[in-house]
Formats: sequence, structure tokens, C-alpha cells
Amino acid sequence: MANQATAVAYAALLLAGSKTPLTVENVEKLTKKAGVNVPSQLATQFVRAFEGKDIISLLSVGGGSSSAPAAQPAQAAAKPTEAPKAAEKPKDPEPEEDVDMGGLFD
Repeated sequence: MANQATAVAYAALLLAGSKTPLTVENVEKLTKKAGVNVPSQLATQFVRAFEGKDIISLLSVGGGSSSAPAAQPAQAAAKPTEAPKAAEKPKDPEPEEDVDMGGLFD
């Protein structure tokens, strides 16, 4: 089932990338060419879930999670950095109270 769902997802991405309409027939055609037998119910549910939505824009929302740091101008790099401020002293944990569990763990 996981391979079938993955195949349907990849088919939807391929269709969206090629500006081909996301239809059950197109999804089934692509998955069949990939050699994955997908039940038409799965393809139908996937198509209905994304009906009227732009899959590419759904994937590109947020965009701020790249692993590389943003490039900084040379002027900003020349400024000396301030030393990090000393962190607040952590509070001592409060002592735990002895709770009667009704003899459950006696």
C-alpha cells in the first residue's frame, strides 16, 4: 500500500510539473507505466483531495527552511560581533510531591 500511495503522489507531482490536468485517468496511466498497480479508489481519493489546488504552490509555501545560511553583505561581515550575553541562572526544580496512587504501584 505504501508503494501505491507513493506512486500516486509522484504521478501527481509529475502531472503538476508538466501542467497536465490531475485526473484519475492520468494518474492511473502514469502509475501503470511505472509498473505499479494502483486501485482506482486510491487514485480517486488522491485526485479529490487535491482538486482545485495547485500542488506546486502547496510545496513552495514557507520556503524559509533551507539548510544553508543566507549570504550576508561584505559590510555586515566586517562588523565585530558582540559576545553572547550570559544566560540566566536556571531555576532549581521544585521538589516533587508524594502523590497517593491508591496502592496501584505498591
